[in-house]
Amino acid sequence: MKLSDQHKDFDSLFDRYYTGLCVYAESFISDQQAAEDLVQEVFVNIWMKRAELIFDETLGPYLYRAVHNGSIQFLRQQKVRDRYNVCLNAKLTEAELIPAELVVMQTDPAEADEMQRLYRQALEQLPAKTRQIFLYSRESEKKYSEIAELTGLTIKSIEYHISKALDVFRKVLKDWL
Repeated sequence: MKLSDQHKDFDSLFDRYYTGLCVYAESFISDQQAAEDLVQEVFVNIWMKRAELIFDETLGPYLYRAVHNGSIQFLRQQKVRDRYNVCLNAKLTEAELIPAELVVMQTDPAEADEMQRLYRQALEQLPAKTRQIFLYSRESEKKYSEIAELTGLTIKSIEYHISKALDVFRKVLKDWL
């Protein structure tokens, strides 16, 4: 088939299905711009495979299935982004709990020694696994995903252990926070 025929067939397919596919995608992802981008991506893939395809009515169901699968993939990625944002907000909350004067550490040596003692006391109160995860996070500065890989736990479990550790630190250091 000549390129001009493929182009006409593609244009016809695009005109016939584009709007309906956008509405279909938006019904899943509730974002018009993202839905349009997704449908355009499907059509780009069709264009890239145009030499292998026969442009007839059998492509309609294929297009809808491709948009359906793309919508599911979009929602999965959105879920990951949402989880990341929750994790980021938790880290921001942690940072807000530490007063600036403690970060600067312009305290007298006796206060610094007392804080170190309380820090070690809080560490000792933690269960071994929680302590290990906390130290990976704070002292080795590893990301949750890296810790999960090292320990064989899920990121959700890592978040749980970090939260548990922070609760202990809040209790032990309550007079300093």
